[in-house]
Amino acid sequence: MKDASQLYLRLLSWVKPYWRTLLISLLAMAVASAMQPLLPVLLQRLVDEGLIAKEPLAALRLPFWILLTFIVKSLAEYAANVSSQWVANKAVEDLRRAAFHHQMQLPLSAHHAEQPGRMLSRITYDIPQVSSAMSSAWIVVVQDSLTVVALLGYLLWQSWQLAAIMLLIGPIVAWIIRVASRKLRSSNAAMQESMGQMTGAVEESLAGLREIKVFGTQDFEDKRFVKISERLRKETMRVVRVSAANVPLVQVLAAAAVVAVIYAATQLAAREMLTTGSFISFVTALSLLFEPIRRLTNINAVIQRGLAGAQSIFGLLDTPPEADRGAPRSERARGDLRFESVSFTYPGQDKPAVQDFNLHISPGQTVAFVGASGSGKTTLMSLVARFYDVQQGAIRLDGTALPDYALADLRRQIALVGQHAALFDDSVAANIAYGREDTSRDAIEQAARHAHAWEFISALPQGLDTRIGPNGSLLSGGQRQRLAIARAFLKDAPVLLLDEATSALDNESERVVREALVELRKARTVLVVAHRLSTIRDAHCIVVMERGRIVETGTHDMLAAAGGAYARLLASGEELVAD
Repeated sequence: MKDASQLYLRLLSWVKPYWRTLLISLLAMAVASAMQPLLPVLLQRLVDEGLIAKEPLAALRLPFWILLTFIVKSLAEYAANVSSQWVANKAVEDLRRAAFHHQMQLPLSAHHAEQPGRMLSRITYDIPQVSSAMSSAWIVVVQDSLTVVALLGYLLWQSWQLAAIMLLIGPIVAWIIRVASRKLRSSNAAMQESMGQMTGAVEESLAGLREIKVFGTQDFEDKRFVKISERLRKETMRVVRVSAANVPLVQVLAAAAVVAVIYAATQLAAREMLTTGSFISFVTALSLLFEPIRRLTNINAVIQRGLAGAQSIFGLLDTPPEADRGAPRSERARGDLRFESVSFTYPGQDKPAVQDFNLHISPGQTVAFVGASGSGKTTLMSLVARFYDVQQGAIRLDGTALPDYALADLRRQIALVGQHAALFDDSVAANIAYGREDTSRDAIEQAARHAHAWEFISALPQGLDTRIGPNGSLLSGGQRQRLAIARAFLKDAPVLLLDEATSALDNESERVVREALVELRKARTVLVVAHRLSTIRDAHCIVVMERGRIVETGTHDMLAAAGGAYARLLASGEELVAD
């Protein structure tokens, strides 16, 4: 329980900025809780003074005070509910923003290490669980705890002998809640894992819908989803069973204590140690205890779900972000790249993806990397962009090691056009100007023209203002690539990474995109990974790679005539496709 307490305290630390509103909420809860024992007090006086002693003023005065008590209690509960919900929702919003922001700052290795969909399920599933623990659960725990304390205090004042009987069940109830809490926490953690797997399965199935239909694997995907769904159902039912058993157990214990209290009260009344009004008042206060105890017992499941969600979210927030210890650099780089004995191995892999790699690329040069799949070409691109850090050696830009650049300043020097352009469900203009919202329309249009994209953009219903659908789904593959190239034009970075930018296109689309790339490569240092001969033929240097090492370098004509690895690739036709 110590860990749970620390976890909940850390969760509650997110409400600290809103302590003024929180104070109002606590005061309102205290007022509402104080009204609870006042009701049985007034009822006792009504019975003893108004009904038994028949005092005329008591029959008029006491009902008025009872009504006033209910009014004050209702207003206090309203104020407590609204203010505490406001605080909880602000804190959850802050937590959601922090989780999303931190996800964006994590290195790619952290994302790749997660189960598919787990990152998404933290936002869509875990945080709503935390929200419940910080809103409805917060109100129940604080207000009902104050109410129970106030009513118990009144019962002790009224008759300590009877109250002692009620207090005997306290340790047993605490033990039941403790056992239930452990079971609920573990089950909710398992539910979160299953929810992440389900989210990942749905994402994968929707992304691969065309392949699923073509290969006729709908039944296979159904079975995979059913298996995950069944696991989630079982964990959910485990939570339901523990929660369902928790509440009636406590209620049965409370009912047994009430029976004992009523019997003891009749004995005290028989000995004239308890007045009729006191007895009615005691039983009333006792009955008022049932509902807050029931809610406190029942809310345990909500709290444990919230704590399991909080543990997941804080686990994310505690994951170190990308290392960014470099110095700020505002000047534009010349584009001089040096690879000095660079080696890198992916986490969990035995063999290095790149090993002892040495290469110098002068400013303005275009260097193409070719080789079989897995030879380390794309890994080099990732290392230049610092998606991963080299483990041995160094990569230098204009003589400065990449980690010595502030990340934002380093990536400002780099533009990337990959095989699958990442586009967003927004306008054409917004996608071209992505990351540069202050760009003028003229600059966007100029970039589109350079990318050979203006012809199709001008034919769209709303031109630059046309929405292109999720990931550009309303455009063809060639059109999407040209938007990505236009985005790179607009960024105007001195280093350009082209990673299979034309491999997924048909010949006609590839020709148009290639013309755009020729324009884009001017006066930039360009690293190209491509399988099409037309894309790399005019490179200043072609680097042939095998198993993370350089085996040949030279121009197309030199390497083709040499009869080595490059010539074998050309002859095989497997990796390089001629026009």
